This record gives sequence, structure tokens and C-alpha cells, in this order.
Amino acid sequence: MRPSYTSCAEHFRAQKSPRQYKWLPLAAETPTPTMIPGDSPFLRLPTEIRLQIYSLLVLPHEHNDLLPSYEKISASAQDCFDYDRTMPGTTRPATADIHNPTLRLRTIDPLRYDQRSGRVQEQQVRSAYSVHGDRFRARCLGTTYHCVNNSTINEGIGILGTNKQIHSEVAELLYSHYKFDFDTHVEAIVPFLQDLTPFSRSCIRSIRIVKRPLVFEKEFDRCEWANAMQYLSQPECGMNLRSLDLGIVAGRPGLRGWDLVPAYTASDFRTLKSMEGMEWLRELLEIKGLQELNLSTIVEHCPPATNSMAMAGYIRFSASIEHGLSKFLRSEMLA
Repeated sequence: MRPSYTSCAEHFRAQKSPRQYKWLPLAAETPTPTMIPGDSPFLRLPTEIRLQIYSLLVLPHEHNDLLPSYEKISASAQDCFDYDRTMPGTTRPATADIHNPTLRLRTIDPLRYDQRSGRVQEQQVRSAYSVHGDRFRARCLGTTYHCVNNSTINEGIGILGTNKQIHSEVAELLYSHYKFDFDTHVEAIVPFLQDLTPFSRSCIRSIRIVKRPLVFEKEFDRCEWANAMQYLSQPECGMNLRSLDLGIVAGRPGLRGWDLVPAYTASDFRTLKSMEGMEWLRELLEIKGLQELNLSTIVEHCPPATNSMAMAGYIRFSASIEHGLSKFLRSEMLA
């Protein structure tokens, strides 16, 4: 929500008719008092109490606050997150982890974007962008992003527009507390971050992204990834990332398809990163100074490497993610 810098008093006076003030003599008119932070009873409260009030408005307090809407999302990428997965030892969905709260940002289905109610108001606060969004990913369509979590904090978000001091205090609490999960929808990263204020953007500490299967990538997939990595790594962005959850879609031909495949080591990846087809890795390595890097493998079935050198290379790469690639990325990206 974009903050408004017009106070309620100024708005009220602007709606008054001049004749309502004619009874006041000109000499009796006094200048409008300017509000300073010390004049607000709320801002005179101790900072600890104000933060407790903010947390009641913008932070989750029950596991159900984090449940997704279960709206089917199909856009420029397939969502790799398993919404039906439960937390170990419980029947509670994995999305409802109150100790690791996550806001899941996804691209709206562009075929439904024109039919959504309030599209005009939506464009005022969210940047629109284009994706390849039809069934065969052959058409370029306009859309925007949205959060699939239940909107339990939407009513409290309005406090960000009160004044600059409250905006700073709430933004630091809000954006540093949540992890922002984009999954494979990396095209939404730049529009979402650009819509934030520079201070709010600097408060984000943790994000999650997923690299699509290398062997099935299109040219626009590579462009979207390059744009996102360039924005996250440039100093002008003002990001201060501390934690990155990186998922990589891996291909395995059958349950034991990696048993006889020689895996790459960390030393091999230092050579492989300069080869053609590994541009995404060089772009990822531009993100420096992380304190935590969580690498996960999202295993999908792929055909055997019988007559395809590209598929053989992809299978060998997939078999190396959890060990060789993980060790290499940690040595290059962690502070």
C-alpha cells in the first residue's frame, strides 16, 4: 500500500467551503499547528509497547493465519511447492509453520487477470508485467503478482500509511519477520521489490526461489532469471539478504537412476560455471554476503539418457546438486 502524506486535517479543510470561515476576522486567524511526533499520545508510548501493538496487526498468531487459499495458480511457471505436504509428526499443513512464517508470492494467471474484480485499483499499487501465460506458453500476456496466503493481515497493513515514523517501525517488523517465497515465479521478484519503498526493501532478510529444469528452459526463462539475479545483487537495489532458500528441479530416470552416474564435485563446478548453459549459475553467484544458504532438490522424473547428450548432462548435474553443487555454492556465497 502506498503511503499517503496528506493528513486527515488537511483533507478536511480542503473540503470546507470558504464561506464557512467568513465569520472569523482576518486578524484572528491562527496558523495551522504542525503535528510533531511528541504531540501523538501513541508515539509517546515506549517503543516496546508500540512493537507489541504492531505485531498484533501484521504478524501471524495462529497457524491458520498462514494457510494458502488453495487457488490453482497457472502462469508462466508451474508451482513446485507441495501445498498438501504436512509438517513431520502432525496433520498440520507445512504452509502453517508459525515459527517460520512465509508469504508466498505468485504470478496471477494472465488469462484470469482481465476478469478479476478491481483490476484498475490493483494496477495502482502493483506493477504489471508480461509473461508467457497460455497453455503452450506461446502468447505474451499482461498480469501481476499476488500473495496466496490468507489475507489475515490485510486489515492491519493500513497502519503503514499513518506517517513516516510508524511506517518505518512497522515495515522493519513486517518485512524482516517473513520469508518471501517466489518459487519458480522469478518474474515477480523485480516488480514486487520495486513496488516497495527503499527502506522496506532493505528490511527483507530471507527469500526462496526455485530454478526451473535446465533441459526444458526457454529463452524467456533465462531472461527472467537473469533480470531477477541482477536486481538482487546490485547495490542500488538496497537489499540486505541474510538467508536464501534455493530449490533446484532435478531430473532422475527412475528410483535408482542416479546410482551409476558419476557426480560432479565442488572443484568441477568451478570449471563448469564458465561453460555455455551455466550462465544462470554465474548470475546466481553475484549474490554475496549470505549468512544462510539452504539448498534443496526437487526431484522429477525425466527420460533416460539414451540418445540425448543434453539429457545425459542434465541427469549428471541433477545427481550432483545435494553434494558437489551445495558445497560449491556455500563456499562462494556465504559470508
